[in-house]
Parts: sequence; structure tokens; C-alpha cells
Amino acid sequence: MTQRLLILGTGAIARTHAEKFALIPGCEIVAAVDMNAERARDFAAAHAIPNAFGSLAEAIAWGEFDAAVNSTPDPAHHPTTMDLIAAGKPV
Repeated sequence: MTQRLLILGTGAIARTHAEKFALIPGCEIVAAVDMNAERARDFAAAHAIPNAFGSLAEAIAWGEFDAAVNSTPDPAHHPTTMDLIAAGKPV
């Protein structure tokens, strides 16, 4: 069974996450999210990720992911993690 993963935040550590999760059988990275939509699109294109969003709310409304990796900066980490948990998505 394939697990669909969303990467939240597209900074330096997100590149490592994208590379490593792409190597795991049964794991498919389906979306990238960044508050800068252009950066999210560029990151998604660089890692062959089919969807990019400029806000977490937009990604949660889309909902077509099973879990998320939160690679946001420390000040954003707690509130965005809580939003994902409230949406029923493991982080």
C-alpha cells in the first residue's frame, strides 16, 4: 500500500527529506507546501512532486495525502503541526 506524503516547508532540510523519502518503497511524495507559492512550485518541480501549494490551509482542503513531514522553521513548527493533527494527518 502506497503512503502519500506531503512536505511542509521547502527549505534546506526539505531537500534531504525529499531525497530520502523518495528512496522508501511504498512512499510517494505527492505535495510540497511553502508560504511562498513560487518556491513550493520550484521545489516540487525539482523533486518530481506532482502538487504544490502556497498555504497549508489549501493543502489540507485538498487532503489527498496520508501524512506530512513538517520541515518549517521552529516558530512555525508547532502551529502548523497542530493544524495537521486537527485535520487527522500524522506528522
